Amino acid sequence: MKERARSCGVALVAIFVAFASLAAGAQPADSVLESARRLLATGNPKQAYAELSAVQDKMTGMPEFDYLLGVAALDSGRTEDAIIAFERVLAIVPNHAGAQMDLARAYYATGSFDLAEAAFKKLAASNPPPAALIAINRYLEAIQARKQQTRAGWTGYGELGLGYDSNLTGVPTDFGAAAQQSFNLIGIQATGNSVKRSAGFAQGAIGGEYHYPWTRGWSLFAGGEVRGRAYQRESDFNISQGEVHAGGALNAGDDQYRMAASFAPFYQKGEAPGDPQPTNDRRMGDLSFDWRHALDTRTQYGLGLQLNAVRFPRNQVEDFDQVYLSASLLKSFERPGSPLLYLTAFVTDDHAKNEFDNGNGGTSTRSKNLAGMRGYLQYSIKPTLQAFAGLGAIYRKDKDDFARSTVVEHGKDVYGEASLGVGWQFREKCALRLQYAYSRNNSNIDIYDFNRYEVSSTIRCDMI
Repeated sequence: MKERARSCGVALVAIFVAFASLAAGAQPADSVLESARRLLATGNPKQAYAELSAVQDKMTGMPEFDYLLGVAALDSGRTEDAIIAFERVLAIVPNHAGAQMDLARAYYATGSFDLAEAAFKKLAASNPPPAALIAINRYLEAIQARKQQTRAGWTGYGELGLGYDSNLTGVPTDFGAAAQQSFNLIGIQATGNSVKRSAGFAQGAIGGEYHYPWTRGWSLFAGGEVRGRAYQRESDFNISQGEVHAGGALNAGDDQYRMAASFAPFYQKGEAPGDPQPTNDRRMGDLSFDWRHALDTRTQYGLGLQLNAVRFPRNQVEDFDQVYLSASLLKSFERPGSPLLYLTAFVTDDHAKNEFDNGNGGTSTRSKNLAGMRGYLQYSIKPTLQAFAGLGAIYRKDKDDFARSTVVEHGKDVYGEASLGVGWQFREKCALRLQYAYSRNNSNIDIYDFNRYEVSSTIRCDMI
């Protein structure tokens, strides 16, 4: 009996010690998981991955741990580690929706588009919440765009729209007062292009592009588009324009490079006086280089360089060459509404080709510098309905004295724009876009002051 009692006592002590050890170990484990959740929520996946990796040998196989490890790995660029972690989760919990979604994201990040597409389609068929379905559809669209570059073929689109433009000539309301301030001319009445005009319009566009995979990672492309706008009772201001381009693109993991050359003519007769009559026609040729880097599956930033040559066949004093530098950020958020944010900033150096008499005993050119920012935000109300808004501001400074006025020596402008709208995808490849846009230019040369709004509805259908 004594031996049996002693054995039972030893066993109880051992059980107590074991439970005490488990309890002692549970608190650090919970603490590691809580710390990882906090770090991921505050946008610090690298630190979360470092802390989770430190206890990986003790906690691997726990679904919650493996899932957090996978998310931290994916968001810090360790996609192979992320795939392994998510596969461990799904081996134990096959219906873990988070792991299914993030495994598909990891496949996408590694360029395994067939695996990613299959995983996203499986998720889409499982009746996910609306926010998740919006994100899934966005990935499927991106996969189709990426896959298009790996096979020869055409893509195209067509657009039709109606709208109203409150100030299609972009002029001030009181042209006479503006002419007096800008040129010290009294009693001037607005004529021709200087008359403020408003009109309804119909517009349309059609375009296409051919992709050809050339060698590993490289693809070649060529395409173009034609656009037109016809104003009601203002046919002299109808617009027709086109664009043709060709170039090459390289997909190199997280980096994408695109180089292209293009030519874009623009035609608008206008009502300027003179014989031969000046027009608003212009021609633009450019060489462009664009680099985009995927920081993770939800964040992309980029840099761009364009060399533009802009010519006005009937108004050559406006001719200029331009260097255009830009930077951009694209960020999507996996939360209700799946918000999408796009920000871009740019600067230019515009060098005019021709001089003119500035009316103050000297010569000037239309050379200038521009600097601006634009932002675009999209919010999905449901998978087929998105609301969007845009804001922008551009600052202009003339390089030469009296370049646009005989009275104001240094011309400066601030241009602002804002837009609101909704987009409804009523068929798989077709969407209706309703938009209100407002713009305003404030200049220290009054003749360039204006405000303008435009309402429009456009149907676009893509062809792949």
